[in-house]
Amino acid sequence: MLSLQDNPPMKLPSLETLDMAPGKWTVAYCKPRQEKALARDLCLREVPYFLPMILRETSSGGRRRRSWFPMFKSYLFFAGEERERLAVLKTNRLVQILEIDPAAQSSFHREINSLELALRTAPEELQLYPQLVTGKRVQIIGGPMKGAEGIILNANNLTKLWIGVTMMGAGATIEIHADLVEPLADEGPNTKAAAGKVEYHVEGKLVHSRQLGANG
Repeated sequence: MLSLQDNPPMKLPSLETLDMAPGKWTVAYCKPRQEKALARDLCLREVPYFLPMILRETSSGGRRRRSWFPMFKSYLFFAGEERERLAVLKTNRLVQILEIDPAAQSSFHREINSLELALRTAPEELQLYPQLVTGKRVQIIGGPMKGAEGIILNANNLTKLWIGVTMMGAGATIEIHADLVEPLADEGPNTKAAAGKVEYHVEGKLVHSRQLGANG
């Protein structure tokens, strides 16, 4: 895990604000755990980007440490035209480029500006808030129960999780912070939410949707 000072900046340092970025904004869907490496590559190539990250305290081996975690796992936003797009592709860190509809560019721009301002001015007051849906199967990603899987019973900030054996019809419930769980890529046919579906919304409107394969 990187120390705080070894993390890349959330945006291209030469950009005083995201408003200064030329061209249209695009979503880069990265290979697993490549968001920060891609941000470093784009810094070197002078490509305008935004990688929103949350400052979070974790525990490992009895020691507590603070680290930056990407707010949108595997996603980074970049701005520009064909030159910038080619530079991003040449990093070999992408799975796919996701286009934002031209009609949604203005709304998207406002949203990331607001997010960047919040992260810059009050980084310790923001918390990751994943979109958890009742009935969705998830995995615990931190704390002493890391690796355990369960089903969301109550999707709010303090999530109630059911852990048990489905075929036996029995189990137990536990309350855990939403920050410590994430949806499984492949949930099977009996969950209420569509398995492996990634959607990007701007002001409540669906901008892009795609179906993930079994490996995400």
